[in-house]
Amino acid sequence: MVQETEKFRTHLMKKLSKKDIFGDSLQEVVDICTEIFSSFLHTEYGGPGTLLVIPFVDMADTLNEKGLPGGPQAARAAVKWAQDHVAKDWNAWTGSDN
Repeated sequence: MVQETEKFRTHLMKKLSKKDIFGDSLQEVVDICTEIFSSFLHTEYGGPGTLLVIPFVDMADTLNEKGLPGGPQAARAAVKWAQDHVAKDWNAWTGSDN
C-alpha cells in the first residue's frame, strides 16, 4: 500500500503541476489528497469493486475548507487515477485475476 500511495502522490504532483490554479499551494494540496487516499487504502479498500467516492469527496471538501485552490480539479484527477490503477495494482499484489 505504501508503494501505491507513492505512485498516487507522484502522479498527482505531475498532473496538478500542469495547472496554473494551484500556485504555491501545490505541495499542500498533494499532501492532503495523498493522506486521505492512503488512509482509505489502509482502512477501507478491500479489493476490486470497493473503490468508494467518499475519499475523493473528502479531498475536495478538505481543500475547500482550508481555503486551498482547485479542490474539484484535484479530486477529479485523484479519482481518475484511482479508477485506472488501484484495482489493477491490487490484482498484481495479490496474484488475483478478479
